[in-house]
Amino acid sequence: MTHEKIFKRKDGSRVKVSVWLYVHLNKSNWGYSIFLREADSDRWIDPFSDSEYITRVVKPKFKNTTNHDAYDNYISKKEIMEAKLELWEIIKPV
Repeated sequence: MTHEKIFKRKDGSRVKVSVWLYVHLNKSNWGYSIFLREADSDRWIDPFSDSEYITRVVKPKFKNTTNHDAYDNYISKKEIMEAKLELWEIIKPV
């Protein structure tokens, strides 16, 4: 089961988090992925695989630092939890 939630940022951009829960051999696992939509765009992109975005935004941002791009640069753990809780509300047993 999957669920998507969109968060708006102050700069007009948006972050979409897609969370999922799957069960295999009586073990449940959560996962998530994120997509960005820049303020002046109508296209959702994966910030970790879109080469144009990486060249234009990511590389200059981390050029002179030992830091690197990570999910925490786009979405907080609290926002991921909000999306997970919405999914749980949809699928929880009665």
